[in-house]
Amino acid sequence: MREIRLHGRYGQPVAKLANAIGKHAMMQGKHVQIFSSFTAVRPGGPMHVVLRTDDAPIRRRSANATNPDIVIVLDNSLFSVIDVTSGMNPGGTVMALGVDGSVLGEKGKQFLFASLAPYLQSCGERIETGLINSLADKQVF
Repeated sequence: MREIRLHGRYGQPVAKLANAIGKHAMMQGKHVQIFSSFTAVRPGGPMHVVLRTDDAPIRRRSANATNPDIVIVLDNSLFSVIDVTSGMNPGGTVMALGVDGSVLGEKGKQFLFASLAPYLQSCGERIETGLINSLADKQVF
């Protein structure tokens, strides 16, 4: 099972992007689960969405105890507000745009960092396409 957690802020298309990725995974024959998790429902409040994909049916149902292999950060200000690497599997990958691996500080030794820039710059306005391509390179599908 591969687990992906997308971090953003309320008002950003975090759930929409997770649904597009999930739909693509389903079209590839994968089983998919998506859970949205909100803190305070207010504009700009931190939120995340958990997406799981596997070749077999997924029995795990908790959205709270997550162990993502990949974390996608859509708002770089979240690096200083919350621990986006919480619960991540060792050797997991953090993906973001406009920052480098130094944003992870000491945790940068435990996790890989990948820039979303090459994927998002080549897809124009279709952010979903760029994220799907970046995850395809990480062999999620």
